[in-house]
Amino acid sequence: MKRYFKYYLPLLIIIFITVSGCGKDKDEEQSTADVYAAGFEGQFAKYWKNGKPVILGKSTMHSDVYGITVVGNDVHVVGCEMNIRGNYVAMYWKNGVAVNLTEGYTSAFATGIVLKGSDVYISGQEATSSRSYIAKYWKNGVPVNLTGEKYNSITTGITVAGSFVCTVGQHRSLDFSTTIPCYWMNGQLNDLSDRNVSTADQMITSSGNDVYVAWSGIYNSLGQFRTNYKKNFAAPVVINDGTADARGSDIAVSGNDVYIAGVGPGTNSNVVAAKYWKNGTVVNLTNGPQNAFANSIAIAGNDVYVGGCVNVNNAQNSNTVAVYWKNGTEVRLTNGQQTAVIRKIVVIQK
Repeated sequence: MKRYFKYYLPLLIIIFITVSGCGKDKDEEQSTADVYAAGFEGQFAKYWKNGKPVILGKSTMHSDVYGITVVGNDVHVVGCEMNIRGNYVAMYWKNGVAVNLTEGYTSAFATGIVLKGSDVYISGQEATSSRSYIAKYWKNGVPVNLTGEKYNSITTGITVAGSFVCTVGQHRSLDFSTTIPCYWMNGQLNDLSDRNVSTADQMITSSGNDVYVAWSGIYNSLGQFRTNYKKNFAAPVVINDGTADARGSDIAVSGNDVYIAGVGPGTNSNVVAAKYWKNGTVVNLTNGPQNAFANSIAIAGNDVYVGGCVNVNNAQNSNTVAVYWKNGTEVRLTNGQQTAVIRKIVVIQK
C-alpha cells in the first residue's frame, strides 16, 4: 500500500509520522481485565493503564515505546530516548525507573521484551560507526550480537520457548538494497523469504513451546502487501481475505486461534482501514472516513483488544489519536492535540 506509511521502526533511522484518529471519549475499563497500551504522545514515551497515562520519557528529550509486558505488579517497558548528542539510546523502564541499555554514542532501539523466570530478554539493534545496524538482544542488560558489521540488520521482537531464545527481524548484506525477513534461533540466522519480496514488518509470539512468526512485504509492482505466518517454522500460511493488500503488524495466539493485526484497504480505496485477521478471516475495525492503523493485538478470554491510532484530519490539525478497540468498539486515549500512537497492547486478566 504505497499511499500510507506504517508506524514502525525503519531500518536506518526512526521516523515519527503524523497520522491520527476518531472515536469515543476516554473509557476506563470497568471489567475483569487491566488494559496496558504503550506508545507515545507528543515527544513523550508513555503507557496508559485503563486509560490513565504514565509518562516515561524526559521532558526535554524525544522518546518512544515499542514493547511492554506485565508480570505480577511489575510493568516492564522498552523503547528509546534521544540524548544530547541527537542519538537514540535503547531504553528499559521497570515500574517507570529508566535503565539505559546503550551508551548513546550511536543510535540504538529496544523493540520487544519478554520475561522468563527472573531473566529479562530485550530485542533491538544498535548502529555502528558507519550507521549500519547490528541486530542484538540483551539478556539482563548484557548485549548479545546476532549479526556483525557485514549486515545491516534489526530485530523487531523476541520470545522464549523452552530452551530457545527466538528473535525476529530483517537483514541485508551491505551490497544489496532489498532486506530479507528472518529469525534467529539461539543466535542462528534463518531467512523467512528471499529478495523477491521487499520486507516491511516482522512479528513473533509463542504459546507454550510453540513459536509463531509472521511477516509482511511488498510482493507486486503495485506496492501492495502480503502477510504470511508460520507455526514452528513450518510451511507458511498466507493471509488471503479477498483483497490484494493485507499488511500485518502484530501476532497473538489463543488456543488454536491465530490473530494478526494490521491494515488494508477500506471500501473507499483512498482510506486505510484498521483490521485484524482471525485464522485468516478478516474483521474490519474501521472503514473511514479517516485512515486508521492497527499496530498490536492481545486476547483476554473471549475479548479481542487491538491498539493503534486513527487520523484526525480536521480543520484544527492532522494529528493522530491513540486508540484501542475492544471487540471492535473504539476507546480513545488522547484528545488529538498532539500526535499519539499505541504501538503495543497487553491485557492482564484480574
